[in-house]
Amino acid sequence: VLPGTVKSVSRGPPQEPGWAVVSVLSLYKSGGLGVPQPAKGATLRLQLPCRLCPALKKGSSYVLMGRLGGDGGALLPPDAFVVPYRPQQQQVLGNLSKRPCRGTP
Repeated sequence: VLPGTVKSVSRGPPQEPGWAVVSVLSLYKSGGLGVPQPAKGATLRLQLPCRLCPALKKGSSYVLMGRLGGDGGALLPPDAFVVPYRPQQQQVLGNLSKRPCRGTP
């Protein structure tokens, strides 16, 4: 779970994936991403396999929940959870991140 502000979006040619550069506000349950808790304002590059979705706007802040790609990089597929970020969500996300996972790996 990544609350962050979109710094740039590059869609590229139709056969190539696009990329979004996001300024990280926080990072929760990063799992296999292998990224330590970044300082506020650190950037993360997310691969966008679809040219049209999710619809991200430069300068807007979102709560993003994606996946890890085959190369271990951050991937934001069309079915990823993407909602506009509001500061009130910070407390809820903090509480959720403290809960243990009940699923099986």
